[in-house]
Amino acid sequence: MFRWFVLLLALASCDSPLPDPPDTEAATLPLLAPDRTVGLTLYGSADLDALEAPARARVDEAVAAGLGGFSFYVDWADLEATEGVYTLDAFTATLDALQALGLAPFVNLTIGDSEGYNLPPGLGDGEGGIADGVALDDPEVIERFGRVLDRVVPVLVARGGFALGLGNEMGEYLDPSRREREAYAAFVEAGRERVHAMEPRLAVGVTLTAGAVRNQTATYRAMRAVTDHIAVNYAPIAPDFLVLDAGDIREDYRDVMATYGDGPILIQELTCPSPESMGASEAWQAGCYERLFQEIEADPRVRFASVFTLQDFDVETCAIVREALFGDELDDLPREVAERLADYLCGLGVLRPDGSPKPAWPVVVGAL
Repeated sequence: MFRWFVLLLALASCDSPLPDPPDTEAATLPLLAPDRTVGLTLYGSADLDALEAPARARVDEAVAAGLGGFSFYVDWADLEATEGVYTLDAFTATLDALQALGLAPFVNLTIGDSEGYNLPPGLGDGEGGIADGVALDDPEVIERFGRVLDRVVPVLVARGGFALGLGNEMGEYLDPSRREREAYAAFVEAGRERVHAMEPRLAVGVTLTAGAVRNQTATYRAMRAVTDHIAVNYAPIAPDFLVLDAGDIREDYRDVMATYGDGPILIQELTCPSPESMGASEAWQAGCYERLFQEIEADPRVRFASVFTLQDFDVETCAIVREALFGDELDDLPREVAERLADYLCGLGVLRPDGSPKPAWPVVVGAL
């Protein structure tokens, strides 16, 4: 089942003092350029060789204009499908391609994401959960993951990596269960310590939704206490998947970012959709990015912001998305909201499916 509600704003807030984040060298992002880096994201990967010529030409245009980074995702099972057997060739090739373009990678090793846990066979149940009898804070599980990090970290740092995420939008799974949240926090903390033993300058964190950050949810608070940074995915949309009025974007963005205090701020996904069913349009999308980049330019706390995403899905891929979405049980989601969700997932790009630029593209290039 697609976990649609992780994209909604968290409703609960907490008034008790926030826990202090760890005091680490990595928290200052020393491996990232000292001013500000704007990045780009592809859906689910960074395989630039898979892009058709028009879209790849736009990437090269962005690089020439000053594109400095890239955020992408890789699952634990993609690196270790069988215990003790490591497959880093594709991961390394992706990093090599980004390095050749001078792009600093922010990699999220997605232990879990908005659809559940992404664990290797034997640890995961194959349905987004954890296998019976498995706990992430089990020393054997932590050590097994540590051996993956032993291989990933040197490869990432040697190719200009500045941050490593250990999970993306896991609030739905962690907020309701203190036990599961504590296990995840212990797993992340152990991972951070393992990484810092090899490279104390590499920032280790998790990525959460804007709602989780804004409302300082239980997961936000738990992750803040064990990470160098909390990255955020930001999109100016309401819980019913209608976009905010253009005049409300700045206030909404500032409200989320106020949580960070002195920063620094990492925006893993900066998103302005264009589907008309959401109340958006290609013109609204361009205006949205213009407003957000003005906010980012004026805020020295923002060290990295990655545009999500490069290109809309084509008709065939979008049909697959819709089939998967509506093939699941979405008992609590009204049909019209589910339709907008499907449109949202298909219409996030700043390029159309054929690679031609939307009006938002020159805004992004201009920001670079």
